[in-house]
Amino acid sequence: MANPAERLSKADIERLLPELAQRFVLRGKAPIGERSGFGAVWKALDSWLDREVAVKISHADLSDEIVMCRDIEGQTVRIFDYYRGEDGWNGYVMELLVKPWVTLSAFIKQHKYKANDLQHYFDCFEIVYEILLGLADIHGRPYSRQGRYVHADVKPANLFFLCQPKKRANTVFRMPTHEEMLRIIDLGISTPRGELNFSGTPAYDYPKKLEARVGHDLYSLGITFLELLTGKRPDHSVMEHKARIRAFVAEQSSGSHFIDELAIELVCQCARAATQLRITARSLLSGLDSRIFEMNPLYWLTLRAINKTLTDSMKKADLAVHLFPILAPFYGWQNRTSVRIEQLKGLLTDMYEQQMLLRDGASHRYFVR
Repeated sequence: MANPAERLSKADIERLLPELAQRFVLRGKAPIGERSGFGAVWKALDSWLDREVAVKISHADLSDEIVMCRDIEGQTVRIFDYYRGEDGWNGYVMELLVKPWVTLSAFIKQHKYKANDLQHYFDCFEIVYEILLGLADIHGRPYSRQGRYVHADVKPANLFFLCQPKKRANTVFRMPTHEEMLRIIDLGISTPRGELNFSGTPAYDYPKKLEARVGHDLYSLGITFLELLTGKRPDHSVMEHKARIRAFVAEQSSGSHFIDELAIELVCQCARAATQLRITARSLLSGLDSRIFEMNPLYWLTLRAINKTLTDSMKKADLAVHLFPILAPFYGWQNRTSVRIEQLKGLLTDMYEQQMLLRDGASHRYFVR
């Protein structure tokens, strides 16, 4: 798709948007960020406030996108100002997202994918949870007539997240908790639910879409999630069958059968959302809460410890002894006692009963992969 905004020089922009140029000084020699079909983004200085911002220039009318960003509370980019210029050109000023903010596409390119990297899966679940929060705001509440939109172009390049993972005690979750960690950008082709929509990026779009449905965003999120997990984008044929999704995940397994299955089920739900109206961003959030984020944090700490420190199976008593120094800080334990070992053995039994751990029936040795 031709994008005339990419061809504009600084001088062109200053001529076409003179009111914008009175306050904002464009920086650099070219637009920043990844290419878009609907505009070009420049770094700029707000000369009144001495603050760096981003300025999006487009020949398309941006007013609907601006209204959406202002009306939707949550994970959309913050808008500061809007200008109309000569010959149908528009510009709006928004928050500048620079490191440690990165697009998911940049993160995927930079990430060093490793075999059996369970921590990466936990990070990905956190990221997709934040994306779902943003999509839930865009899609609107089920019985409200307000804010009922479809983004229509969900993909890694349109998702910024605050890449500041930190090791935290007593949890496997590492993403920033003090502020929102995700921004959904490029709402230029967002469409009211139910209206015809043929725009988007074919590699991520539901192939049979006609009208704008929230499930189409979720389908695109499923492809994005698989790409985030594995570093490779699946084609649409993978999304057609659970067995194909499972095989795709297996190529970059977390190292835990249980966690792999949680990821596979989430992708399957996203794939089915394209045709099943009951599956929504809010229903997926509820599922992630009950299956991951509201679970006993000891389960995830134990899985990670086994995944990271063992390559072979162990009997329950031996495994409890092995895990004691790793899990003792969670309990505040200092000394190892038989009572505490029995408590850890009980934890392992619970995890086995929930199929988080696997067991060789003959030898009663436990393992995760």
